[in-house]
Amino acid sequence: MSIQVLLDAPQTPARDACIRSIQLAQDGDGKAWLELFAENAVVQDPYGPSPFDPSGKGHQGKAAIKKFCADHIRPGTIRFQIRQALSCGDSCVCVGTITTKAPDGKVAWCEIVNVYEVDETGKITLLRSYWDFEAMAKSVF
Repeated sequence: MSIQVLLDAPQTPARDACIRSIQLAQDGDGKAWLELFAENAVVQDPYGPSPFDPSGKGHQGKAAIKKFCADHIRPGTIRFQIRQALSCGDSCVCVGTITTKAPDGKVAWCEIVNVYEVDETGKITLLRSYWDFEAMAKSVF
């Protein structure tokens, strides 16, 4: 799947962090993915309550993000098809489709909107991912 729309767009620190986050997630490189985040960062993936985050408050701080990463960033499990990317200031928003492959080989997909915010050093302070957990579960094939 492609992130070409991101690669072709004018680069900003937020867009660069977005690109690296997607590339590393697709590669399953959890260690490098984790290094993209500021110490006080928040990951809400998906945004709101879900089996990944029953409280809906997100994974707050590097230790919590590290656990999320260990549970969900694995080689060959995530693919993005980005159709649109918008940058403004310290933020980048991507719209597209995500396809995931579970350890048992089952595949699921859903529409996704990812919001990335970075600090002055280019570290991600917020990754908020809007997607429907129930719709993804129903799409399994």
